[in-house]
Amino acid sequence: MSKILIGNWLMVIFSIFYLTWWLIVFKPPAPKGSLIGNILLICAFASGIAGLFLTIREMAVPTAEMQNRGVNGFLIIAIGIVLYLVLLAMTKIVFHRQVTSELFIITGWIVLQAAICNYMYALGVFTVKEAAIVAVVVLIAGIISLVCYILYYELPYVKGYIDGCIPLVLVMIVMIAINLMIKGKTL
Repeated sequence: MSKILIGNWLMVIFSIFYLTWWLIVFKPPAPKGSLIGNILLICAFASGIAGLFLTIREMAVPTAEMQNRGVNGFLIIAIGIVLYLVLLAMTKIVFHRQVTSELFIITGWIVLQAAICNYMYALGVFTVKEAAIVAVVVLIAGIISLVCYILYYELPYVKGYIDGCIPLVLVMIVMIAINLMIKGKTL
């Protein structure tokens, strides 16, 4: 379980690097490239991949403590793939918005946090009520992030700049809360 916590803390670090990159590169009045921006983006990518790898690696191996509870992880992944495809179609067809990597990142974040929630329930770390609350919080944060994603190109530059920060700050807060909850339950 410690690898899941480390992995999710690395995802928090990913969010910090990504937010810092966003704040520097897209700072009004206009976007600007910079060496520090590139370094921040590389650091974000590295911490995100490392966090994802550690978390998935830990969850891929069932343990004796799992008590045959929770949803099959493959089902969560399958739902995530379908969700992404539906959101991809809606983004292009319904909202006529350019598709960017953020849609994949948002969908992937929702799936990863749902999988962590499910895994913690399967291990008996989260009760049914706690798992349901965490799942709802993740879903709400995901929906807010998706709304910001859809609205971004329709907003004036400064409002778009702020809009782009909202999902990053929100998911960071949610992951910190989940990590603290897991840590508190496993002490």
